[in-house]
Amino acid sequence: MFMPSTASAGSAGHGHSCPLLQSRPRLPSTVHLSAHVQVSRRSDDFVKHVQKRLKTGFFNGYRAVSQSGAQVPGSAQAAASGTFRQLHPAASPFKTGRLQVSQLHSLYYEVYGNPNGQPAVVFHGGPGAGCYANHARFFDLSHYKVVLVDQRGCGKSQPLGCLEDNNTAALIGDFEALRESLGIERWLLFGGSWGVALSLAYAQAHSHRVSGIILRGICLMRPSEIQWMYGGGAGNLAPSAWASFTADLGKRELKNPLAAYHKRLTSPKDAQQRDAAARAWMGWEMGIGFGLSTTLQRWNGQAWDKAGAQPAAPPSPGPSANVGAASAAAAASSPSAGASSPSTGNGAAKFSSSSSSSPPPPPGSISGSVAQAMLECHYSFNNAFLEDTPLLEGLDSIRHIPCIAVQGRLDFVCPPRTAYDLHLAWPEMELLIVPGAGHSMYNPGIQDQLLQATDRMRHLAKNSNSQQRQPTQRARELASK
Repeated sequence: MFMPSTASAGSAGHGHSCPLLQSRPRLPSTVHLSAHVQVSRRSDDFVKHVQKRLKTGFFNGYRAVSQSGAQVPGSAQAAASGTFRQLHPAASPFKTGRLQVSQLHSLYYEVYGNPNGQPAVVFHGGPGAGCYANHARFFDLSHYKVVLVDQRGCGKSQPLGCLEDNNTAALIGDFEALRESLGIERWLLFGGSWGVALSLAYAQAHSHRVSGIILRGICLMRPSEIQWMYGGGAGNLAPSAWASFTADLGKRELKNPLAAYHKRLTSPKDAQQRDAAARAWMGWEMGIGFGLSTTLQRWNGQAWDKAGAQPAAPPSPGPSANVGAASAAAAASSPSAGASSPSTGNGAAKFSSSSSSSPPPPPGSISGSVAQAMLECHYSFNNAFLEDTPLLEGLDSIRHIPCIAVQGRLDFVCPPRTAYDLHLAWPEMELLIVPGAGHSMYNPGIQDQLLQATDRMRHLAKNSNSQQRQPTQRARELASK
C-alpha cells in the first residue's frame, strides 16, 4: 500500500499565539506544538516554558522537534546550529544467504555490522519494496548487527511477485524462522510505513523476542487508511496524479479503484494489461509520496510553468517504480545511488527497469516494479489480512517494550492521524512529530531523528526486561489465520 521512502518536504506555517501557554488543552499534541516550536527559537522564555511542561508530563508522551531538528528539551545530538546528522558510513554485509520458508517461497537476507553486536532487523515498506543497503546506515554498525531481508515475493526473494501463500501471518512466521536460523534471542525492530504494521504484528505475536521498536511513517493498514490512499481522499492533495491513476478506469470501476486495480494486476491472462496497471499504480505512489512540489507552480494558460522549480526530496533507495528515465535520475540522486542492496546493485537500477542501463526482464517474467504493485494491491485489497486481529487491539502485549515513533507532519501517504491514534492507544510509546517532513526516511529531520533513535535504543533495548517470555494468545491468534 505505502512506499517506504517517498518524501514531501515543505515548511510548516507559523502559528498564532500558542494556546499551550494559556490553558491545558483537552488533547495535548505535538502535531500542534511543533509549528510553534519553529518560532520558539526566537524566544528563550517559550523554550523554558515548554521544557517545564515536558518535565511535568504535560504533553503525555509527545516530544517536540523543531524544523532544525532540535528537540525540546535538547537531545544529546542537539541541532541548534540547524545542521542534521548524516547516515553512518556505507558498509558491506558480512553474511548473505537464503532461507527456504515454505515449499514455494525462499527469502534473501543480508547481515551487516558487528557479528557480536546488538541484533536489529529492518521491516521494509511497500509491501513489496524490498530492503536496501542504506537501511543499515541508520545504525552504528560498530555496535549493531543489522539484518536486512526481502519479504516474500519481492527483491531477491523468490518467486518474484508470487501472491500465493503470501499474507501477514506468513511473513510473521518468516521473520521468526529467520531469527531462529541466525541464532538471535531477541532483536530490535526497525520498520517504516507498511513495515510499521508488520513490526507491530510481529511484536504482538512474539513480544518475548523483541528488545525494542523504532517506527517511521505510522501505518496500521486499517480500512480507513486504505480508503484514504486508494478511495480518493489523498487524491484531493494531488489531483493531477489521481486523475492519471484513474484515467483508464471505467465509470463503474471508478466507484472502487482498488478493486479495479486488483482485478487488473492479478489477471494471469493479460500481462500487457497487468504491466500497464502497475505503471499507473506506481505513478500514483510517486505522485502522492514524492512528486508533490515544494515550490510555486503556475499555469500559464497552456502548461504548468516549471521555471525555477526544485524537485522534492528523492525517494528512499528503491521503490522499484517503472516510471521512466526521469524517475531513474531522481533515484540516482538519492542517498541510495551507487550503494549495493539486497535487491539490486544500486537504487537507480532497480528504480526504473526501463532505463538504458537496465535491460528489460525476459519475456514472460515480471519486473520488480510490477511485483511491488501486485503485492501492494494484494495486501491493500485484503486489508493486510488483519481484519480479525486489528493492531490497536493487541497493544497490551507489547506496551512494556520501549518504542520510539517518528512521524512526518506533512506525510500524505501515512497521515499523522494514524500516529495520533496509536499514541492514544499506547501512551507509553514515544512519538516525535517532525514539522515540514513528509513520508521519506531520508527527509533531513526524519533521518536525524531515526539516527538518534537507534543510538538511544542501544541502551533502552539492552536494558529492557521483557515481561513475557512465552508466546502470547495474540501469537496463537495470528498463527491460526
